[in-house]
Amino acid sequence: MTLTLSRPELILKLIVEQYLLDGQPVSSKALADNAQLAVSSATVRNTMMLLEQQGFIRSPHTSAGRIPTTAGIRLFIDKMLQLQPLSGFWNNELQRKLVPQLPVSLLCQQVGQLLTNLTGFVAIVSAPKADGRIVRQIDLVRLASDRLLLVVIDEDGDILHRVLHCESAIDSSTLSRVLCLLNAALGGGGQWQDGIERLGVIVRGETALCQQLLQKVLGQLSLDELQQHQPLIYGQHQLLLTPEYQQNPALQQVMQMLERPDGLVQLLQSVTQDDQPKLLLGKESGFVELANVSVIAQRYQIQPKRFIALLGPRRMNYARLIPLVDACARQLNLNLNRRQASP
Repeated sequence: MTLTLSRPELILKLIVEQYLLDGQPVSSKALADNAQLAVSSATVRNTMMLLEQQGFIRSPHTSAGRIPTTAGIRLFIDKMLQLQPLSGFWNNELQRKLVPQLPVSLLCQQVGQLLTNLTGFVAIVSAPKADGRIVRQIDLVRLASDRLLLVVIDEDGDILHRVLHCESAIDSSTLSRVLCLLNAALGGGGQWQDGIERLGVIVRGETALCQQLLQKVLGQLSLDELQQHQPLIYGQHQLLLTPEYQQNPALQQVMQMLERPDGLVQLLQSVTQDDQPKLLLGKESGFVELANVSVIAQRYQIQPKRFIALLGPRRMNYARLIPLVDACARQLNLNLNRRQASP
């Protein structure tokens, strides 16, 4: 696609592209030497003054160079950015790692880890489970006299298996009774959270060994339910390694936000209203903590609503990364639809 740009737009495009490439201020001399312009240095300087007055570029210090503002990068992305096809390597990795046979939770983990590995940025995946999670099967398997394996399978095929270490040997009658109580509370296709509440009531009516064992099971079920409703976040350490983080202490606020991501998750839920990738540049997010980063987000499922997002410095290669997030979201959507369609 050939873009028809005015001279100011072309100069802005060149400034943004160079800034995204190396993060350095762009001088009027460097622009004047560019074969795409074919204008004098004076014309470039005057145009840069106009762009600065309009709020699209700014001077980071006393040097003659300029860098784009958030408004400048936004105009570049909306009007001038030409997205690149997904590379063969990236496409192969998507096909290899995101397969429809995987349970939903593992698919979410895979896409988050994949995005981080391919980009070096922070990947955020909405909570794997929605409200109303259904228990399909629960079992206790004896491993030793004082060790049991708790196995719980939900409606998506995700399996919770935890080894329970008991203070004393568990006899067969106790094991049989506890298993009956667990199936009464959680079995038969009941909702996970409702089952936890019923089990909490049952525990209070039991004594001695049965109560101890039920409390161990209850603790594991409650912990898993909490974890399944938390967003998955990968690659926080990658942010620490970026030059922008080393030079800008304000980025440390991002790490604090990722540790308590409720506000960020609500923001991403609100912007991912359709199946198209969304880009938040710095202050556009409304969060001061995100003023120096960009977020590419996209919904990949409607019901329950789930999204993926990539967070990194504003100096991202948007032409490559937007298609990557889009491809991940579409592959996840395809895999989930295949699972639902299978008998």
